[in-house]
Amino acid sequence: MLSTADRWVDIAEVNPPVLPSARHLMLDHAWERVLITDNTFGKIRVSPYAFAARITHDVPAVVPTVVASTRDRNILAIESEVRGALGNGVQSFLIVVGDTRPQVEHMSHHYEIIEHLRDLQHQLPTFEAGMTTRFRDWQFRRRVDAGAQFFVAGPVMDPATIGPSMERLKWDPADPPVFLMVIPPFSLKWVERMESIGTVAVGDKLRAELADGITRKRAWELSAPGGRGSQRRRLRRCDPYRPEVRHRRRRSCRRMEGCSGRVALLGLFEEAEDGGAGYEDSGLDG
Repeated sequence: MLSTADRWVDIAEVNPPVLPSARHLMLDHAWERVLITDNTFGKIRVSPYAFAARITHDVPAVVPTVVASTRDRNILAIESEVRGALGNGVQSFLIVVGDTRPQVEHMSHHYEIIEHLRDLQHQLPTFEAGMTTRFRDWQFRRRVDAGAQFFVAGPVMDPATIGPSMERLKWDPADPPVFLMVIPPFSLKWVERMESIGTVAVGDKLRAELADGITRKRAWELSAPGGRGSQRRRLRRCDPYRPEVRHRRRRSCRRMEGCSGRVALLGLFEEAEDGGAGYEDSGLDG
């Protein structure tokens, strides 16, 4: 589980298909962990809970974490989805606010959900519940106190910002694990677009490099600092379903001090490639 991770973990963000398909079978031998999005930017897709269940049944070597959004779901709906997922072998859930613009209904509060799920852990099969966090120690502490068992922080686009960001988080080894969201800095326009939805601003050095033009290869390399060539190639393909040799632990990645792993936001990039559905606010502040 992510809450008890004792080694570096790479996680690929995956969007469920718009219609049921067998595409999830291609995750085998590509990733050990995946994060299943929940109708990002209001684009209707297959239920993330159902999609995660297909993965646990058909690709048991891949472990899914379901993004549980409070958008359009009350506490009863979320508990029902979690109970159904547990019955299908899904054991990991990341609680987020979800989209906030344009105006949408949030029928439950993310703090209420995390506290409710932690209470349910005494009655239900084993599972974990995490939350997102900005690089603000007051928010992080509040969510630790609420009971989150792991965290996804960020996103970041510039490797130079990771150290200062983690310092602001004031993470302590006794705290739950923190996994870093990364987005490749493809272009200056792309970076400015991502900064507008709350990613950590890139530094002057990278901004100058972007102004001069940057290759896709270079952008993907920046998103995988310390990674081996095979892992950088896998990320550059920007396809979480493409088969690749499983990665092994990379000690060099430990320079991301305080992080237990990395979440490659491939699903976010896929939405952008498809034209997106509004980037005003991704709900990453969850």
